[in-house]
Amino acid sequence: MPGEKLLSLLQTLSKVERNRFRKYLLSPYLNDQPELTSLFDVLDHALRDTKTALPDKQQIWKRLYPAQSFNDAQFRRMISDINQLCLQFLAAEARKENPLTEALDLQRLLDKPELKKHLAGVERQIQRLFSEAPGQSTDFYLTQFHLYNNTIDKASKYLTVSGYGENLSAADYYLECFYLTQKLELYVGWLLYRGARVSEKPLELPEGFWDFAAHERFQDVALLLVYRQVVHCLLEPEEEAHYHQLLNHLDNYSQQLSSRDLRKCYFIAQNYCALKINQGKREYYREMFEIFKKIIQKELLLEEGSLSEGIFKNIVTVALGVGEFDWTETFIETYTPFLPAKIRENARSFNLSYLYFHQKRFDKVLELLRNVEYNDVVYVLGSKLILIQTYYEMNEIMAMDSLIDSFRIYIRRNKVMSKNLKREYMNYLNFVKKLMDLRLSGQKATQKFREQVMAGSATTSKKWLLEKIDALQRR
Repeated sequence: MPGEKLLSLLQTLSKVERNRFRKYLLSPYLNDQPELTSLFDVLDHALRDTKTALPDKQQIWKRLYPAQSFNDAQFRRMISDINQLCLQFLAAEARKENPLTEALDLQRLLDKPELKKHLAGVERQIQRLFSEAPGQSTDFYLTQFHLYNNTIDKASKYLTVSGYGENLSAADYYLECFYLTQKLELYVGWLLYRGARVSEKPLELPEGFWDFAAHERFQDVALLLVYRQVVHCLLEPEEEAHYHQLLNHLDNYSQQLSSRDLRKCYFIAQNYCALKINQGKREYYREMFEIFKKIIQKELLLEEGSLSEGIFKNIVTVALGVGEFDWTETFIETYTPFLPAKIRENARSFNLSYLYFHQKRFDKVLELLRNVEYNDVVYVLGSKLILIQTYYEMNEIMAMDSLIDSFRIYIRRNKVMSKNLKREYMNYLNFVKKLMDLRLSGQKATQKFREQVMAGSATTSKKWLLEKIDALQRR
């Protein structure tokens, strides 16, 4: 495959972005090698034509230079040059997304006596951009510092004293705001990391940090107040009042936070709910569902116009867990188009089948899953679990036994699954087999089996198994 590094980069671009990159390549100021545009056209066409295999290096060279013999060194240099131009293009596109950064750079560049009018226009633009800023993130405070620091530099350079003290004080204030909020953002990141794995190097806050952060001059810094509450939640999870206060802060200060910070804090609150659910507090399923609804309501769910497959599945699972079936169906149909194209149909059919299973529409489950072949191991495992449970609910014993046998073979032969995961699924299949035998057994054997399931460390469909055991004990 020619230029795997370049191809992987181009594949991350949308069709619109690749069209814009082609215009970028056509600029003589940015690219003085016209042959690079031709090379890009060949690669772009190959990426768009998913039914045809990518051409090799010699085939591409022949299209570009039909009368010349293949030159590997020149070809590799061209690939490298396009790769570098693509990186520069991405940087330029990112810069366009943040006009404030460009305006601050111009403020420094135009700091000349003969360009006073130009500088005044740029500074008016900066003030307008600040007034339109979507929330006060750490970047907001840093750019405010740069604004006032640029003004201080100009005043020092030309011995201008008017307003110098006020600008100096403002620069100092915004620098402190940036430090405090950025320090807490890093600290929150470390607390989350520490909760997931052993951290060898602690991230510590300097002595007196909390007293300094609580100073009245920072009482209007919304991000600081929210992050302080997040830290309370992470350090003292047993105090549920911290969680409720965090939700109040997110409601009260949502207009003052950037979408990125607001999304991040809502997902931390959702993780807190998951912690409580794992502790047996099932009422937090409803709490988590309400958080997801707020994320959707505040238009925070999508990032750059797309939706994570994992978040999509989590929302469906939580919504079904609280019995919101109609809401779930609407959610699946509304947000499936925002999933990555490669997994979109798989995700839709799998999550719809999960919904139909909860609704006890077992015929619809079979209709969706019987003839679907999933490539992703996660979907394979999940769909087979749903099918086994569906056959049990429909009393289709022969079909269930056959599927269990084929599932065992799949697990043994699978080279992607870990040994622990294989063991977990094998134990689950054994439990289902025993569950079938219990239908002819007494209460004593049923209770003993319940204790075995409860004692197991595996979580695969444990809730469903316990529900079926409870149903047998109520006979």
